[in-house]
Amino acid sequence: MKKGLISIGVLAGFLLSLLMVTGVFAKDVVEYNPAYGKVSFTHKKHAETLKIDCLKCHHTWKKGETTGKLCKDCHKAQAEGKAIAAKDAYHKDCKGCHDEAKKANKPAGPTGCTQCHVKAKK
Repeated sequence: MKKGLISIGVLAGFLLSLLMVTGVFAKDVVEYNPAYGKVSFTHKKHAETLKIDCLKCHHTWKKGETTGKLCKDCHKAQAEGKAIAAKDAYHKDCKGCHDEAKKANKPAGPTGCTQCHVKAKK
């Protein structure tokens, strides 16, 4: 009986370790660190809870893709060619989507500078 419980404990510990390593319990928070202050974005909330289509933000992906270019791959500090600057892209997409939701009287995310950007404490 004792051997069986030890075996189950070892197996459970192994499975828990495996799940933690693969990121199953991760918060799925994406952070940006612009000069004005860090911005934290909960990807899982937007994708799974709010059910926002991936293509709304990942506009270079094809329908059904789940990997590909990220914002920073095209949007740099300064505009280059057809790609607008990163700051303008984030404000257009993130803040713009929150503004649209507010206008439609739907629950919306923050739109004020200090509601998103958090300056590091000195």
